[in-house]
Amino acid sequence: MPLSAEAKNEMKAAFRSMDKDGTGTLTAADLAKAMNAVAGGLTEEQCSELINLADHDGDKKMNINEFLQIVEEGLALYEEQNPGMDLIKEEFNNFDANGDGVIDKEELRQAMLDMGEEVKEDELEAMFNAADADGDKKITVEEFKRMCGH
Repeated sequence: MPLSAEAKNEMKAAFRSMDKDGTGTLTAADLAKAMNAVAGGLTEEQCSELINLADHDGDKKMNINEFLQIVEEGLALYEEQNPGMDLIKEEFNNFDANGDGVIDKEELRQAMLDMGEEVKEDELEAMFNAADADGDKKITVEEFKRMCGH
C-alpha cells in the first residue's frame, strides 16, 4: 500500500524522532524503544529481524528508505490479513488514553512522550491545531485519519 505524501512525511518525522543520534539510521535498540511505546512492544531481537528484512545495504541498520519500504509492506500485509480492520482507528485508540473517543492535547503530549519524542509547547500546539480541523480542542477519529493522510 503506497503511503500518501502526507503519511510519508509523518513517517519521515517519526523516523527522525527515533534516530536519537542523528546518524540517519536506526539500530534494533532504537527501533525496539520506539515500538515499545506504540506497537504494544517488540523485543530488540524482533526488531533486529525486522531490520534484516529491510536491510538492503547490509549494514544491520535501517535507513529512511528501508524504513518507508517496511512500513508500506507492513501496512499492505496487515490489510491483507485483517480485511475490514481499520489500522488508523486502532492507532487512534492508542492515542485516546481515556477511551472517550477523542484525543485531547494532553493525550497527544503523552503519546509523543511514549514514542520518545519530547515536544515543545509551541510544537505541540501547532500539531494539535493542524489536526483539530473544527477547532473544538478535540481530535476526532475522522480528524486523525485526515492527519494521517487517509
